[in-house]
Amino acid sequence: MKKIIGLLCLVTFTQMTYAQDFKKVQGILILKKFEAAKEEYEKVVAKKATLATTTEGVYLKAVIYDGLSKDSTLSKKYPTAFSIMRSTIEEYMKMDTSYKVAKEYGQDPFFTIYFKAFKDGVAGFSSKEWKKSAEHFDEAVKLSDLIFSRGWANAKQKFDTTSLMYAGYAHQNAGNKEICAAYYKRLIDAKINSTELIDAYRYVLVYYIDTKDKAGFDSYYKITQAAYPAENWFEYKTDYIDKHYSIDEKIASYNEMIADGSITEFACQMFGDMFMAGKSMDGISLELSNSYLLNAQDAYKKAFSMNAKNFAAAFNAGISYYNQFSVLDDKVAENIRALQSFNTNRPALSKDPKKKLVEDAKFKASIDSVKKLNVALEQPIIAKVDAAIEWIEKAYNHLKDQDKFTKPEKNVISRSVDFLATLYGFKRDKSRGKDQKAYDEYDAKYNLYDTLHDKYQ
Repeated sequence: MKKIIGLLCLVTFTQMTYAQDFKKVQGILILKKFEAAKEEYEKVVAKKATLATTTEGVYLKAVIYDGLSKDSTLSKKYPTAFSIMRSTIEEYMKMDTSYKVAKEYGQDPFFTIYFKAFKDGVAGFSSKEWKKSAEHFDEAVKLSDLIFSRGWANAKQKFDTTSLMYAGYAHQNAGNKEICAAYYKRLIDAKINSTELIDAYRYVLVYYIDTKDKAGFDSYYKITQAAYPAENWFEYKTDYIDKHYSIDEKIASYNEMIADGSITEFACQMFGDMFMAGKSMDGISLELSNSYLLNAQDAYKKAFSMNAKNFAAAFNAGISYYNQFSVLDDKVAENIRALQSFNTNRPALSKDPKKKLVEDAKFKASIDSVKKLNVALEQPIIAKVDAAIEWIEKAYNHLKDQDKFTKPEKNVISRSVDFLATLYGFKRDKSRGKDQKAYDEYDAKYNLYDTLHDKYQ
């Protein structure tokens, strides 16, 4: 214990000795005579070189050169004063992690570096030199963090919000995604949710979508919802689901929201769009494609049930039925091609009457089996066509009496009349020669929608 006390006394005595050595320098600095302080400082360290490497000696040098750099006349005489001060401060920061000497002699050098870094960062931002701007703001954030964490500033905030925002923007424009996200997350974690910061929240969500970080995305998705409750953030969630969930996970997520009652009209619409797009992905099996299509149909119909004015949901529900009809109709066409192939490639019949009868029977059985397939498809096809007509007409009827259309409205109504003409044309042709009354009704409908094609272009 005596040895420790003796050591502490020695350290204190040494520091007092250094203070005595630099006493005159300190007095001159109080008068703001920086050039005179520089000359006196150099005399002191010339007599005792080791003083230049002490924390006090290093910091006083920084204070002197800080003063030289800020004097309009002396800064011209000593053009490297700022760079000398900054490198000296960097040296000091490694030596005195408690910043004891800085507390004693003031923190002006730190503020000078911070202000210049911020100013240079803004200049780089204005000239769109993103890399340089980002580097300057990195320094501004580093210095401001030190200033605020040590309580050197008058403002009692935890960090410099403006520097963080600019640093994030600069790194975003420079393409440094990870660094940008880190800056934005500091602001978000501090629960800063001003209007101008909403894009930072969006950026972080997109960052986690792109990096496939589910835990990060889920965490900041909840924070974002709470910070801006009036905004609709669900499209970001569906984007994450769409890009990173399997088909089973996507459907499970949709069903979970229905089960717990959290599904909204917008969510249904987004899931419908996601499922509809998924059905056409490259390499997807027919089974999965059909699964996507059925879920898209269900989602669109739920959206419409929540809002009968949602013409887009009605139209898309109709298109989902139309696509199902197309799949079945393609099977009919495939079967017809198979029949044609049977007839074209039928081998020559045996001349033996008994064998010929057997061959005819086998051929007829093959033909009949294919014909039965098409007969079995007739009712399902009609059901899909009728459902497609029902839902597409819902969209058409909602829009038909308007004088003007928005771009989405015009897109829907113009496509609606074309699809309806095709569907009624199909029903007309199916009734040809079978039911003249039905034929005439469907032909009239076909002509109605066909003549409307040009009206909505």
